[in-house]
Amino acid sequence: MNKLNQNKMKKGYWIGNVIEIKNEERWNNYLTKYFQIEEKHKNEQTGNYLPVLTGQPKGKIQGSDLMFAAVVEFNSLQDAVDCHNSKEYQEALNELGNNPEETVVRNLSIFEGS
Repeated sequence: MNKLNQNKMKKGYWIGNVIEIKNEERWNNYLTKYFQIEEKHKNEQTGNYLPVLTGQPKGKIQGSDLMFAAVVEFNSLQDAVDCHNSKEYQEALNELGNNPEETVVRNLSIFEGS
């Protein structure tokens, strides 16, 4: 590793794929709270909850059909984990109900950048 990259912390990412929305009201309530969190971090310039990619796929190479995909960047892997576990994000998740899969079928994963 060269000296320039030696001190550079790897970014953390949430990667989400929405396959099916079963309850639009609950899903929209979740999104409202999620976007409030994103806006707060944008205004405070924390560098977290930075949308890198959001939208509908423009084509499919392999796998299930997706309604929506998102990649969200964080300052570090630990920030990505901490933000997921934060009180404010857990409150947003609560909008999906006791069994989130009754509201939305999705994959949400946390990754560390290269």
